[in-house]
Amino acid sequence: MPLRKPGAPLLVGLALFLAALLVRLYRLGAQSLWLDEGSSWELSRGGWGHLLGELLNPTAAYPLYHLLLKGWMALFGDAEAALRMPSALAGALAVPVIYLAAVEVGRAGGAGAPRLAGHGLAAALIALAAPYTIWYGQEAKVYGLLLLNAALISWALPRALRTGRRRDWAMLGGLCLVALFVHRLAALLLLAVGVAALLVGAGPARRRPALWVGLAVAGAGLVAAMALGLGSESATTGAYIPAGPATALGLSFVRFAVDRWPGDGPWWWLLPWLALLSWGLGRALHDLRQAGLRRGAIVVLALLGVPLGLFLLQLVFTRVYEARYLILIFPAWALLLSYPLAPGVPERAGGAVRAGYGLLLAAALATGGLALFQPGFGLFSGDPVKEQYREAINELAVRVHPDDAVVIHPGYIRPLYDYYMGRMLTDPAPAPLAFANFWRGPTSYGPREWEFERRERLTGFARSFLLIAPEHARTVDVPLPGDEYGQVGLFWAYSAEQRTWPCGIWRYNGVHLLCQEAPEPYFTREPLEPATPSDAVFGDTLRLLGFTLKATTAQGPGVYRAGGNLPISLFWEVRATPATSYSFFLHLCRDCETPPLASDDGPPLEGYLPTTVWLPGKPARDDRTIHLPADLEPGRYTLLVGVFDPSDATPAGRLPVVGEPNLGSGRLVLGTVEIVAGTTPAAAGGVSWR
Repeated sequence: MPLRKPGAPLLVGLALFLAALLVRLYRLGAQSLWLDEGSSWELSRGGWGHLLGELLNPTAAYPLYHLLLKGWMALFGDAEAALRMPSALAGALAVPVIYLAAVEVGRAGGAGAPRLAGHGLAAALIALAAPYTIWYGQEAKVYGLLLLNAALISWALPRALRTGRRRDWAMLGGLCLVALFVHRLAALLLLAVGVAALLVGAGPARRRPALWVGLAVAGAGLVAAMALGLGSESATTGAYIPAGPATALGLSFVRFAVDRWPGDGPWWWLLPWLALLSWGLGRALHDLRQAGLRRGAIVVLALLGVPLGLFLLQLVFTRVYEARYLILIFPAWALLLSYPLAPGVPERAGGAVRAGYGLLLAAALATGGLALFQPGFGLFSGDPVKEQYREAINELAVRVHPDDAVVIHPGYIRPLYDYYMGRMLTDPAPAPLAFANFWRGPTSYGPREWEFERRERLTGFARSFLLIAPEHARTVDVPLPGDEYGQVGLFWAYSAEQRTWPCGIWRYNGVHLLCQEAPEPYFTREPLEPATPSDAVFGDTLRLLGFTLKATTAQGPGVYRAGGNLPISLFWEVRATPATSYSFFLHLCRDCETPPLASDDGPPLEGYLPTTVWLPGKPARDDRTIHLPADLEPGRYTLLVGVFDPSDATPAGRLPVVGEPNLGSGRLVLGTVEIVAGTTPAAAGGVSWR
């Protein structure tokens, strides 16, 4: 589409924006929020005054994003898709801006509109379909906004250099100023702008030596600031990838191309990207020697090379690498890869160049599509590729009792606990416990100190859950060689060796949930007798000693909210060790001759304490939870319990019960409970059931 037709640039830009937005909206809320997205949500809930003050705080890395996200949440809420929508919009807007940037770079060659459009479309397609930009377009973090700001600078710089008009320079200056509030690392782009302007020859000649000295001093200062800032972050959290400059360069190439780490995809996926990069770099270096084409090549190489070079330089001192920090050079990367189509190729060779380039670009974009749908890794594959806090915390929410201890490790995953637990329960959520980071602080915190603190803080709890993010926990609680977890995780993973019973291990991508019971008085101050005794016998060997209903509402035990939990503890003993591993069921019903309206079925302690290992004279406690549907009608319901052989799930597989009252078919009536209407889930801001 020739750009000289009225409205053509607008139509092309609108089409590119809509296409990029559709891609970024696909499965936008499918993946759970991961750690950094939870932090974005938490920080954006701060007061307006605090967030405005952060704009002037040099230690706040990207204060403008949190301020904008707060306003967005006030208008559109804070569901996963809503939190990610600003990034999707910004990432989609960056695509037509990169198109315009390529057009501005190409205008240095004085070619016609169709040649400019081809160059621009190639750059835009790379940005539109890159798995790297799609990832950050579906993440509630600053990097989609940073991509847009970098794209705008990549467009405004060649425009200002071409026209020399004050308003274009003022616009460029405004974008550079905003960039510093978007992300402090955008200062690297400002240096690139200065280098490009001086190389092109903008400004008075007599001041250029002083300006070069100023840029050199500023560059050294930025390297020092990055080394101090990123180095201190790694010392605090350990959340980084150790890499030197050469390794980081290779990692960045792979991430920009297919958003993978080396080895996560076939090596041949990188070949078309390597060919495009080599071709674009060769053309740009060639154009540096051409008077009519020099300006465009300088802009592209400066915007790519200056920030990348300074970032790689700080790795000499810190070895702290994250590919997301380099998203500010992605627009220049797209411009360089599309540079073979930039004006300057003789018309007689133009057709062959465009055909060859088109084949390479198609191959590169195809590998990006394969990466997006790659099982186990691809964002669009349907597999979990982000940390599954939503799934792990949902598992916790439907099982937790009001007198359970919930431990989170490391402690900085707390925002995810607050975010999801407050959405999954109408009951108040337990205030989580967290332990200090190992080997940190004014005095060394090690296994001995943790042992004392753990005993003190878990005393009084009969059951505890550990929500652990293993990869993050490794940064504060380093495991020994061969171990999956550090000190904290191992205590729950090997409950059977801690005078406790394991009661479940649930593994999700990046997040695990572990449960343990403490049946011995040493670990609990509460009596181990049921509140409501019973002498019902199931079959000829299992005796129900009684049960205890837990309170989750102000009305006390027996009254529960729809959308919340009905927690109960069952107390059992055996006359003789059964030969069969039995399961138990709890049913909630009104008409108990129809399927239950809510239930919990399964072996005791999630199968970790099968009835085949129960011993006479050793009572067993089985804590269970019936999760109540949010649409459960208010009223009184009957609570039933039974025992069955899991190999026969029909009523014939149930053990007969001797005890009153019972409804036959192996169903013992424990009593009735009242269900009240659920309320809006309360955010888990530290409210405790205890």
